[in-house]
Order: sequence, then structure tokens, then C-alpha cells
Amino acid sequence: MRPLTEAHCAIRSLTAMVGDHAHRSRDAFEAIRTRLRKRFHSKCIFNGNPITQGLEFAFRDNGALTAIFTLGPQHMGYDGVAHGGVIAAIIDASMAQCLMGHGIVGYTIELNVKYRKSLRIGSVARLETVILGKEIGILHSLRTEIRQGHNLVVNATGRFCQTDRHAARDC
Repeated sequence: MRPLTEAHCAIRSLTAMVGDHAHRSRDAFEAIRTRLRKRFHSKCIFNGNPITQGLEFAFRDNGALTAIFTLGPQHMGYDGVAHGGVIAAIIDASMAQCLMGHGIVGYTIELNVKYRKSLRIGSVARLETVILGKEIGILHSLRTEIRQGHNLVVNATGRFCQTDRHAARDC
């Protein structure tokens, strides 16, 4: 039997309780994400930092990661508009957190962001991130959309490389 990492053991025990991905509840995704975030991502700027206060990610039962948030003046680029770098960082964080909820720890290797409209400061925005697929065993593709009202404001795709030391292995 191969040696197991602490993260893998946590994932396996949580997965054993809730079954495979298709049958997990939002609580199961959250439990796995919380455990991995505490172990491998605890100092991330998106974990309770006052700069990102109010940005809380949550899972749906289908495995999509969502957030409803409002950016403030500290996130501004041009007057009244969110800075593109802040938006890209939120998207990147949502993709990493989405993977964690699925028991995967990885790092960004590619992020493509399309700014379709200005994301307005002070207006409610809705984010949704989903996993699109897996390539070559360790590359994961994701998509994020941010909407304000009925308008698609930003959409992005990203690829993350699963780290070997955190890869789920058979016990």
C-alpha cells in the first residue's frame, strides 16, 4: 500500500461518508473544501481578509461554487468600476476553492478572463464556477461567470494542475 497524505485521508473519509461526487450534497462539498483550505490554503487573501470581506463562496448540490457579493470603493479601478485585477483574483480564488470542494488541490496554470461589461461598484454580483473536465489525469478545466442583474459581465476559463502530493490515490 502506498503512503497517504493527511489531505488524502481526510478526502477519503469524507467521501466514504457521502459517496461519489454525483451524490454529494452541498454540505459534503463544503466539508471537503473547508478541510483542504485550512490545511493548504489558510493564508490566502480570500480567507477572511478585510479586503475581501463579504465574499463568501458556497456550493450547490450539483457541485457548482457560487457567491453573491458587492464590491466597494477599495476594489475600484476607474471611477465606479471594479479593477480588472481584483475581478481576475476573485475568479482565480473561486476556481481553486471549487476544486478543493471536489477534493482536489491544484495551482493555476492558465486563466483567460473576458470582460464583457464593467462590473459596477456597489451593485450586487453573482458568481458561478463549475468544473468542465479533466485532461491528462492532472489538468482540470473550469469556467466562471459573473453576472450583475441579467447581464453577463465577466466570463473566464482556467486550467489548474493537480499537485501530486495531494492527488487522490486508492487506499
